[in-house]
Amino acid sequence: MLYDVIVAGLGPGGATCAYELALKGLNVLAFDKEKFPRYKPCGGCLSLKVEKVLPFDFKSVAEDITYGVVFTYRSKRQIPVISQRPIGYNVNRDRFDNLLKEKAKEAGAAVREGERVTGIEECGNYVNVKTSGGIYKARILIGADGANSIVSRDVLGLSPKMCAVAIEAEVPFEEERLAELRGRLFIDFGCIPHGYGWIFPKGKNLSVGIAGLSHKVKGRVKEYFGDFVKREKSLSGLNINDMHGWTIPYFHPPQAEKQKIAKGRVLAVGDAAHLVDPFLGEGIYYAIRSAQIAANVVSEKIKDDKIDLSRYEEVMAAELYPKLSAAANLGNIVYAYPVLWYEILESEPLLMEKYYNVIRGEERYEDFYAEIVSRIEAMPWRLVVRWLKGIFKYRD
Repeated sequence: MLYDVIVAGLGPGGATCAYELALKGLNVLAFDKEKFPRYKPCGGCLSLKVEKVLPFDFKSVAEDITYGVVFTYRSKRQIPVISQRPIGYNVNRDRFDNLLKEKAKEAGAAVREGERVTGIEECGNYVNVKTSGGIYKARILIGADGANSIVSRDVLGLSPKMCAVAIEAEVPFEEERLAELRGRLFIDFGCIPHGYGWIFPKGKNLSVGIAGLSHKVKGRVKEYFGDFVKREKSLSGLNINDMHGWTIPYFHPPQAEKQKIAKGRVLAVGDAAHLVDPFLGEGIYYAIRSAQIAANVVSEKIKDDKIDLSRYEEVMAAELYPKLSAAANLGNIVYAYPVLWYEILESEPLLMEKYYNVIRGEERYEDFYAEIVSRIEAMPWRLVVRWLKGIFKYRD
C-alpha cells in the first residue's frame, strides 16, 4: 500500500501533523516507538500561544494555570513578576501527548504505537520507511522523531551537536505545600552555565529540572542539578532520586541558515528540525506550529508530479525563524551575563510583562529583544556598554 504521508514520531509535532493531514483527507500513517500514554521528561509548560494555534481544547489535561514567574539568582534575590492574566498552562506530557495522539486517530490517521522507525530509503516517486514491524511506502515522509531524529540525521544531515542537556524529576509534593506554589513558575539563573533551573507545580507533583548548553556544562549536569536542589528552600526535605536526562536541540541562527529541514520528499518538524527557543527552551509551540505549516505545504504539493517541499522552508524562514533568532539574541545576553540581566529585572520587573505578551502571542519576540537592547544601551556606564556590544553576535 502506498500512503500519502508517513509521520515518524507522535509527540506534539508528529501528532499535529497527522491530525491536520488526516483532516485534509490524506491517507496518513503515523508511528511512535513508545506506547501511549508514556512518560516524557519535559518541564511541560505550554505558553498561551499553544492555546491560540491548537484547534481543540486541551484544558482537561492542564495541571495548573500559570500567571507569572518568580525569578531568582542562585536561589536568592527573588523577583516575583505575577500578571493579572494567564501566560500558560502546566501539563504532564504523558496526558497531553496522548490527547494529541487520540485527536490524530479521531481525524482518521492510522496510528501504530510501539513501532520504531529504523531506516529510510528514497526511491524516486516514494519513500521506503523501515520500522521494527515492517516496511512501508509513502509519497512524503515527515520526521517528528525528536532530538535524536533518525530522519533528520540520515536524510537531512542535521547535526545534534548544538544542544542543551537537561535533567528533570517529577516529585510528589504535599498538597498543602503545593497550594502555596500554584499559579507561578520558579526559574533560577546562575545555577548552571548558559542555562537555568526550574520548579513547575503540577497536579500532585513538582517538575524540578535544570538545563544548560552541552559544551558549557561539560558533563557536569548532575552535579549542577544536585547543587540546585540543595539550595532551594522549597525543596528541603525531599529525596529526589528518580531523575531523567535528555538533550534539547535548540535553534542556532548561523546553523539554521545553512541547514535544510526539507529535502526531496522528506521534511522535519519540531525538535527534529532543531526548533527549540534558545532563551527559555520552549519547544511545544514551535513543534505544533511547524507541523501546521508542514501540513499546509504537504497538502498543496502532494498531487504534483514532481514534489518540491522547499516552500516549507520559505514559510518557516518568514514566520518562525525571526522569532527564534530574537530568542537566540536574548539568550546570548542573559546567559552570558546573568548578573546584568538581573540588574535589569530588579530595576524594571514590569519589563517582563512585555515578555509575557510575547508568550501570549500578543507582541513580537523581535520587539522585546530590541527593548532589552535599548535598556542596556541607555545605561549610564558607557564603557560597560561598549564591552557588552561584543556579545550581540546575532544582532540585525
